[in-house]
Amino acid sequence: MIYAFTLLATVALANPASMSRPRAASKPHTSFLRHMAAAKTGKQVPTTARRTKVNADLRSALPTGATAPVPYFDPLNLSEGASEATLKRWREAELTHGRVAMLSALGFLVAESFHPLFGGDIYGPAIDHFEQIDDRFPGFWKALLFTISLFESYRSTYGWSDPTKGGDLFTLKEDYVPGDLNFDPLGLLADKTPAEIEELKNKELNNGRLAMISLAGIIAQELVNHETVIDTWREILNTEEKAALGLTNENFQESVKNIDPKFLDVPEKKYDPEEVGKLITELPKL
Repeated sequence: MIYAFTLLATVALANPASMSRPRAASKPHTSFLRHMAAAKTGKQVPTTARRTKVNADLRSALPTGATAPVPYFDPLNLSEGASEATLKRWREAELTHGRVAMLSALGFLVAESFHPLFGGDIYGPAIDHFEQIDDRFPGFWKALLFTISLFESYRSTYGWSDPTKGGDLFTLKEDYVPGDLNFDPLGLLADKTPAEIEELKNKELNNGRLAMISLAGIIAQELVNHETVIDTWREILNTEEKAALGLTNENFQESVKNIDPKFLDVPEKKYDPEEVGKLITELPKL
């Protein structure tokens, strides 16, 4: 878990994510800071938000992220009636949490298997690592939290509107693409076509969504049995192996035959394998 927390400092600078097409700016909600900024600049403060139908909003504001088999999945209709600015903010949150979850899920597996830091004294389920480190090095989390705050401060100034300069509170900049911090050190998007870039963005979103669900499952599992992920997998595999070996046990087979004499019998072939092969070759002609 220590590696998952350490990676949080850089998670905001992960690969670019889903982009939105240029569109008309949505009219934001009012706020005290926005009124103060408007009073200084002489700008008029808009008071209404533009609303459109759910599918129109999703397709214009979030062109990526809708993949098979359930495109535009919104069973609770959370996006219905929401402004495009709100949808952009939700996508920014989804990408950020998805990136954190992907790194954290990997961190759980790595931290529970290798312990090179802190003299190898941090071990066991990753959910216990926080307390173990805090007991031995009380100042570590304070330093890490300060480092994370520096990265988050940069991210907030990069993509979020500044209320003190006439921007809206809790809204993204109009020209900002959710998740795109212009950070691509490996050049993954270089020389890529728009279709290829969209595919990469969808992969990032889907893997992030899966990671969020998986991380919740990992944490719940460790809270229940207080074992590492690897130990839980090993226990499950051993149980399945014992169950499979039990099928070959003579006493078990005799017990099954007493209940159903034909249960373990191998079904007889009631077809000609060669004839099946001929039929398969004829399928393309149908």
